[in-house]
Amino acid sequence: MLKDISRLFLDQKIGRREFIRRLGVAGVTATSAAALATHLEGPAARADTPTVPAPENPRKIEGATGGELVAEFLMDWDVPYVFGLAGSEEVGLLDAFVDRTALQFTTCLHENCAMAMADGYSRSTGKTSVVQLHSVAGAAFALGQMVSSFKDRIPVVIMVGRQSTNFRGHDGFLEAPGLHELPKDYARWTWDVMNAATIPEVMRRAFLLAEAPPGGPSFVTISKDLFETRVPETEIVPRSRSVVSTDVAPNAAHVKALADYLLSADFPMLFLGNECIRHEISDTVAEIAELTGAGVMFSVKIPCVFPTTHPHFVGEVMDDPSLFARTDCFWSIGGHMFKFFNRPREAVFKKNARILHTSLVESEVGRNYPVDLAAIASIKTTTEQVLAELKTRQTDTAAIRARRVWFADYAAARKAKFTKEAEAAHDQVPIATSRLMIELNKAIDKGAYIVSELISSDDHPRRYLDFDHKQPASERRRNFYTTSGVLGWGVAAAIGTKIGNPNKEVWCLTGDGSFNFGCQALWSAARYEVPVGIVIFNNGQYQSNRINSARLKGRMYETGKYIGVDLGHPTIDHVALAKAYGVAGEVVEQPDDIAPALLRAKAAMAAGKPYLVDIKIEKRFDGKESDWFDHYSVASGTPRQS
Repeated sequence: MLKDISRLFLDQKIGRREFIRRLGVAGVTATSAAALATHLEGPAARADTPTVPAPENPRKIEGATGGELVAEFLMDWDVPYVFGLAGSEEVGLLDAFVDRTALQFTTCLHENCAMAMADGYSRSTGKTSVVQLHSVAGAAFALGQMVSSFKDRIPVVIMVGRQSTNFRGHDGFLEAPGLHELPKDYARWTWDVMNAATIPEVMRRAFLLAEAPPGGPSFVTISKDLFETRVPETEIVPRSRSVVSTDVAPNAAHVKALADYLLSADFPMLFLGNECIRHEISDTVAEIAELTGAGVMFSVKIPCVFPTTHPHFVGEVMDDPSLFARTDCFWSIGGHMFKFFNRPREAVFKKNARILHTSLVESEVGRNYPVDLAAIASIKTTTEQVLAELKTRQTDTAAIRARRVWFADYAAARKAKFTKEAEAAHDQVPIATSRLMIELNKAIDKGAYIVSELISSDDHPRRYLDFDHKQPASERRRNFYTTSGVLGWGVAAAIGTKIGNPNKEVWCLTGDGSFNFGCQALWSAARYEVPVGIVIFNNGQYQSNRINSARLKGRMYETGKYIGVDLGHPTIDHVALAKAYGVAGEVVEQPDDIAPALLRAKAAMAAGKPYLVDIKIEKRFDGKESDWFDHYSVASGTPRQS
């Protein structure tokens, strides 16, 4: 047998990897097989011919149904979880899962939750997740969270069942003729499978396009009969032959120019956008900031993708507009410029500021502002190359040293300001949001994953939670947030995050309004014993709506009658709601009760259970003193607003 295998190798009928594999089957150790392969290749081959791995061969499958082909594909591609809801069109797929225990179907009570759960899994692991939806009903319910994945370029493959091909055009149950085009504005690629034998090919393409720059959801519809049809023969291409590198590098001249601009500036600023959610660059950016004496800020609604304790961190883009009066060089790294709520009355930058922009999203580069230096390139590769270039330059100058001192003083003063505000409200009832954040900062593990959906309090994590620059990025806390503005993401995303990172402590910080958009996800947490801590910031309002209503300075502001804001009358019992879904919890109304409640949450999580803490917090901003709510009574026969 050894002679036959060697002859095949010498005749180049099998490659080096296959030669070693076959010898392994014959009982030869891997080390000995590799040595023999090197010997047989000869001196010339060893000296002049690089060794590259042979491509993996596709796996042939015979007699499988369309549903079984999906299941086999997912196992080959190492996809352990499918998030979704069972439906009549997908029975052929679900039937294939029964004997394939490597696939865990995760049932959700609402498609909004299934999509957000998959999104959280992918954000936190970097792996592409899979969602199964039921026809037009499921796709429509999930569309909101598809927007979240699309806006933040999160790779998710969505499979949707639909009516049988031989029943198309009859307007049958849940038939939707253009179903595959429903989310076309919020998907990288949409497709309707037309032949069961092409399912592995379509799934490969869906994964590839979800992952390839700039990334985002793919959407595939598969008809009921195609899930159930047996395919005589087809094949699955291995994952190793479908990987696209996102490390798109700029040219050397561009890298040199970026360094030139930063070093020649009087007050440079580094601006981190939502591509930093998917690509970790914080330690590299920190070094660039230190070498150039630059400040670091976040885009709007961006999670804490940079350590908040770093002496060059200045907050979000609009936390202190006065910084722009000084900024003369602004480098947007993976950022939209700018995702504000309203168009600014004046230009954000001063007229002579130099604008630099790096992004893999071709539709964003230079879109809203003229740019002096821009490239469609990987933010990770670009920042690494700029850092390497800067290390060859003279950066120990008096001007740069002065800026380092200025930013350190600014960061210290900023932190002192927030600390002072928190101390003044320490014993306040209802509980001050700052006090709650301080208690969370003490309780949450230093390496925890924190999923936040706080809307009107989204500035508080970057103000009060320590994402410590003294810890390596791989060990410090991570924060996840969506820039889409679509509510109901947080709870399910936290559950998906924990499923993907079982050894991490995971918390969800959510407003009461956001919580009620996605509370059905608690049931999945209970069923699958997903130990997450859920903290509700409960001010009894859609506070963001009141902020914007008051900003108009119209009749709502004048009368204190803020329509569509109040979430009391009746008061929602979130603990009872959680209990109905199988999750324990408690209400906190006094500030000194926060810490013990969080300890009980941690104990439940350590025991493998989710836990909910509903904390009654203050109302803030204009109109906070109003207790008016829109009301009428149908029962009394006077259906008019009071």
